[in-house]
Amino acid sequence: MVPVLLACLGACAALQPSAQANRPDGEGYAGVGELLVRIRVMSDGTSFVESLMPRKTQRATVEIRYLGINSAGRAVFQRHDVDLLAGAPVALAPGNGSSDAETGYAASNLPSDTREILLDLRLAREIRVQGKIIEIVEASPSGVVFRLY
Repeated sequence: MVPVLLACLGACAALQPSAQANRPDGEGYAGVGELLVRIRVMSDGTSFVESLMPRKTQRATVEIRYLGINSAGRAVFQRHDVDLLAGAPVALAPGNGSSDAETGYAASNLPSDTREILLDLRLAREIRVQGKIIEIVEASPSGVVFRLY
C-alpha cells in the first residue's frame, strides 16, 4: 500500500507546469478580447445599521479589455462599468486625469455602461481608472503587454 501511495505522489509531482513566462515581474499580457483588469469600486454604507458599524461595500466594478489595433494605428480598449447597488449599468466618471482628446474616449453605438478608449501610443501610454494606472508597454494586433500600478 505504501509503495502505491508513493508512486501516486510522484506522479502528481510530475504534473507541475514547467514552462516559465519570459516576462519581467509585474508585467501582464492580454490577447484580443481578454480582460486586462477588473477593479472593484468601494463605497461607505449609507443605511442606519451601517452608520453604527461602518464598513466598505462594493458599489461597482470596472473592467478594461483589449480589443486590438484600429486602422489609424491606435490601441483600442473597452471599458465596462456596472453599478452593483443599483442593479443596473451606470456610466461612472472616466477617472482619467487627461482630456478625452488625448485618451480618445470614443462615442460609439455601445451600451451606456461601455465605451471604447483609443490610445495613441506615440502620445500616451497610460490609462487611469478609479485610482489605478495601466501602463501600456507594448501593443500589437494580437495582444498587449501592460503594467498595473
